[in-house]
Amino acid sequence: MFIELHAQSAFSFLEAAEQPETLAETAARLEMPALALVDRDGVYGAPRFYRAMTKLGLRAIVGSELTLRDGSRLPLLVEEREGYQPGPPPRSMTSRSTRAASCA
Repeated sequence: MFIELHAQSAFSFLEAAEQPETLAETAARLEMPALALVDRDGVYGAPRFYRAMTKLGLRAIVGSELTLRDGSRLPLLVEEREGYQPGPPPRSMTSRSTRAASCA
């Protein structure tokens, strides 16, 4: 059994051309029980991908391929629902907004 853990949709601009629904249909045709969508620097195609996969009875794995400061890329997959929730802002953003507020 093969499960692709690094598929990208058209939401990964200049990286891929397929719509999330097409990826789900292809996974079903190839009899994959699951597929991971890791659009670049965001989860833009995740809602459409999740709906399409669920409709076909397949497991949708959501993630993102993050671009690091040095230009390298790191694919991250969400393991559970809590991992999909937004976290606190990065410390550098917090300290900047605190400084801006104190200057006003």
